[in-house]
Amino acid sequence: MRLRQILDNLVTNALRYVPSGGSVAVTARTEQDEVVFEVADNGTGISPEDLPHVFDRFWRAEKSRSRQTGGSGLGLAIVRNLAEAHGGSATAESTYGQGATFRVRLPA
Repeated sequence: MRLRQILDNLVTNALRYVPSGGSVAVTARTEQDEVVFEVADNGTGISPEDLPHVFDRFWRAEKSRSRQTGGSGLGLAIVRNLAEAHGGSATAESTYGQGATFRVRLPA
């Protein structure tokens, strides 16, 4: 159930930032003793100065978004906390203007 919550939060977040006609890809693979889930999009991406904060509670890249227009700012914090609670990790990488990739690693 918590894995579904992680993926739902990542996919929902990716869909918010992908333009019409864009794409979101969800993949899973094993690497040694880990299962790696990735959600990658070709949306707006995340600026380098914002990237370190994406997993912070209540943080939003778009300051114009509010709870009514763009979520609570908790989705990615929940992803990180759930991953860590299961002995794993959550990371993000992005090239601004070209999309973002969120990666969750969990023990196999």
